[in-house]
Amino acid sequence: VAVFHASFHPTQGNVVDWSLKTSDDLNLDSIEFNVLPSGLHLIDRDVVYFTKDGQHGVCIFRRRKTEEQGQRGFRLSSFGVLLARSKRPRPWRHTAALKDLFTIIHKQCEEAGLVQPTESQWEPARAYFEERKIRKVDAREWSGWNQDFSDVSQFNSHPTLHLSQLFRILGPSSLIIYRHVLGRRRILIYTQPPVEAACILCYAAADMCYEAQLSTSGRTRDPLSVLGMVTLSDMRRLKTESGWIACTTDAIFLEKPSCYELLVDLTHSGPRPAFYLSKPVIPPPPRGQTHRLSMTHFAWSDVKLWNELDRILQLGHDRCCSENDNELLAPTTASWIGDAWADVWRVYEDACIVCAGLWMGLGWRRGAVGLEGDDDLGLSLSGSTTREGSYVRNLGMGIEGRPSVSTARTMRRSSTMSWSSGRATIVGTSGVDELGGSKAHQGSSSSGGEDGGDAEEERVDRQLCTTLALLQTLHAHTAFQLAVLASFLPPPGSESSSSGTVYLYPKDMVQFELGPLSSSDARYLEWVAQEYAGNTQVVMKRGWKDLVGALLGYT
Repeated sequence: VAVFHASFHPTQGNVVDWSLKTSDDLNLDSIEFNVLPSGLHLIDRDVVYFTKDGQHGVCIFRRRKTEEQGQRGFRLSSFGVLLARSKRPRPWRHTAALKDLFTIIHKQCEEAGLVQPTESQWEPARAYFEERKIRKVDAREWSGWNQDFSDVSQFNSHPTLHLSQLFRILGPSSLIIYRHVLGRRRILIYTQPPVEAACILCYAAADMCYEAQLSTSGRTRDPLSVLGMVTLSDMRRLKTESGWIACTTDAIFLEKPSCYELLVDLTHSGPRPAFYLSKPVIPPPPRGQTHRLSMTHFAWSDVKLWNELDRILQLGHDRCCSENDNELLAPTTASWIGDAWADVWRVYEDACIVCAGLWMGLGWRRGAVGLEGDDDLGLSLSGSTTREGSYVRNLGMGIEGRPSVSTARTMRRSSTMSWSSGRATIVGTSGVDELGGSKAHQGSSSSGGEDGGDAEEERVDRQLCTTLALLQTLHAHTAFQLAVLASFLPPPGSESSSSGTVYLYPKDMVQFELGPLSSSDARYLEWVAQEYAGNTQVVMKRGWKDLVGALLGYT
């Protein structure tokens, strides 16, 4: 609905100096602060995702050298688009074209010796806008991940395909984000430029529960809102809205914990990002901060789910990001600190996982706590029929259910892939190698270029299969817990379903595969019940009698 150019003016600050809109009623006020966030003057280029009044957008940032007086040697500018409202906005589809357009326009300016583009030099951007401007609202329903992953040209820019990298970097603590996403909490990610990786993390994290939140009847059927980059101008908006995930470079938000419920600090000086919960101060002070930050870690009940996700990651062996992306997503830590403490932190995490596994009665497998089931992760894709052997756990079983893939060598993006909510099956017209270990290419290649193309295609295939397996495992776990919750609620249509109260006790938490004595698990269950129990009020009973009864096994 709009294309625009924003830049930093030495006397006026951030300004929108050129724009095209489908309607004069469209308001672009304050958008310049989101597309030129604090700290971006330290880097040469970046990609920023943002929202404006519920509409998603993306912009390309460039820092150009200049001798113009007052610019301090550099000119800062962003060129972006604002999309129309839709069920599933996909701003990443415009990043490649925007980069090319911005490069062409800047090159024309340099050749003409101009500081700012003239109207004639904006012609490529004007043609791009006229070709793609909205003519009618897209009201199509989301039809599955095959729709998102079907575009070959935009495949590598899809944020959800970075999900495996998110799990590798955050480790078991990534399930803290999963819990807050499922509970539709307010999540803020604090980072330093470049910010593209943090924006991608927002979209990938929101997609962990996208299908479940879209298909589950509850207080709302809207998935978690992705706000992208937020600044100080969004402070009031963050306090009033509920259920969002965003990122920021403004350190002042570290002192405003009342604006969010979970803070992910990517700048933490350790091998892993730090996670903080925002907790109210009791009793509330008459003046000053009403909330405080408290560091948190993953819960022991997350171990079973994490072991399954970790096993999928180990079988995948995909590199979903380039080396530059790995550096962006990794904490901003000095290399010697990372080398000195990374192994120590992993030992600590492994010790926690082992202890949690012993506490929960899990078995051992190859020196680590594991789950039952085969280690083969495959997606059998043959013809256009659904593979009947695909297995997803039944209610009450573990989380080991996932698609078993037997595959041929390459899977084209043009393959017919589908993922039904009930069976979590994948269908295709051709296959890929088993993720556990791809067969080496046999026979001689005609050229080195073909070898490189085959290797890249194989990497993309493994990346796609790993992402689908991770999404399916998370969806199966989400569906399991929501089904258990539904078993405690009164039947739909009954008198008590419209308004009533259901009490859950610590012993009931075991059925959700949660720890009966864990306060964090109880808080998480309260969030889930608040969002998905409809009009029924669910109350957690956690008195000392209830806890002792759960510990001693009383019913």
